[in-house]
Amino acid sequence: MPTCQVCGRMLAPAVRGRPARYCSRACRARAYRERVAAKQQEVAEPTEEAGAALTVDRVVRAAIALADREGGAGPSMRRTAAELGVGVMSLYRYVPGKEELGGLMIDAVFGDHPLPEPGPPGWRAKLELSAHQEWDIYREHPWVPQLFAITTRPPAAPRMMGYTDWRIRAVDGLGLDFPTMVRIAIMVSTHTQSAAYPLARERYASDTREQWMDARSSKVQEIFASGELPMIARFDADAFDASQPQSIFDFGLRCLLDGVAKIVPDRATA
Repeated sequence: MPTCQVCGRMLAPAVRGRPARYCSRACRARAYRERVAAKQQEVAEPTEEAGAALTVDRVVRAAIALADREGGAGPSMRRTAAELGVGVMSLYRYVPGKEELGGLMIDAVFGDHPLPEPGPPGWRAKLELSAHQEWDIYREHPWVPQLFAITTRPPAAPRMMGYTDWRIRAVDGLGLDFPTMVRIAIMVSTHTQSAAYPLARERYASDTREQWMDARSSKVQEIFASGELPMIARFDADAFDASQPQSIFDFGLRCLLDGVAKIVPDRATA
């Protein structure tokens, strides 16, 4: 007599068709769950060659290399696993998920560019140095500002937070209240991130900015000729250069720090 493959209970012989394998829907569902669990365990087990040396740092560095090469606002766990040559479930032993992976990636790239201690003399020189160093991070890894843009909360990245702490210390002792010092530190970072956002388009686009404009020159001239955008119609080579990300970053940082200088007490400026 046939028996249930789950509980071993005796089964009635089949009158026609394939013989039954389970005595009830509950046993059939349990068998299905066990097959799924076995399959997941099989996927989760890394091969000895590819997965034995996995570490959090190796996972993070693979994700950074993938983002540097292909762009995008942070790679998925599946793409990172493929980069490492392991099953995607293997990664969850080291990183809980994509959001946490993105935070670790940001923390790693900021950690690769630590700010000097104590830094140059003067609050303005310190803020300029920190902004330019953050700008260099975004030039090297253009996907970072994109990753910031899609996160609902700042990542828990202590080495990135170190930039904010360093900037607050740069303006400490100038006679400013603490909330104002926090605003200054965040403003510097926010300006740098926003100016750097177009860098990803420049890095990963199939054409240059100039080629993109040339391909649309007839449409652009048509818009200019309409007379509806008199200031935009004055765009020339100098204006085009002024609209480049580097130019926007430099000009905006100078204006921002000029504004800070206006609220710093005279004795601190002197």
